Amino acid sequence: MNPDEHRALVILVEEEPDQRRAIADMLDRAGFAVVGAETTDQGLRLLDATPDARGLVTDAHVPGAIDGWELAQRARALRPDLAVVLMSGHSDPTSGFLTEGAAFLLKPNVPANLATTLGAMLAQA
Repeated sequence: MNPDEHRALVILVEEEPDQRRAIADMLDRAGFAVVGAETTDQGLRLLDATPDARGLVTDAHVPGAIDGWELAQRARALRPDLAVVLMSGHSDPTSGFLTEGAAFLLKPNVPANLATTLGAMLAQA
């Protein structure tokens, strides 16, 4: 049996490799399985390729054909049950359209709140 089989799979879209690793490690320690992407284009492909993903965590300002705000909107439109968390160190929840059902975290608060926020969102789904 795959050890990740019973862990909620989360797609993480973050352009900075060190931050992506740190956030993925934190989520892993909290009991999530994580697959990472550095652009929204890669994130969209992962959403398509991993129908068992239960969550998406994306930086609001990440490279790609669209930004993280639009990625969150598309993800929720395609999969309304997907837990979506936007994060940013450069903007706030009013800097873009926060799609219904998504959460927003300022990057300084990510370590303290991301796993709890995702867990609560998944419990409601």
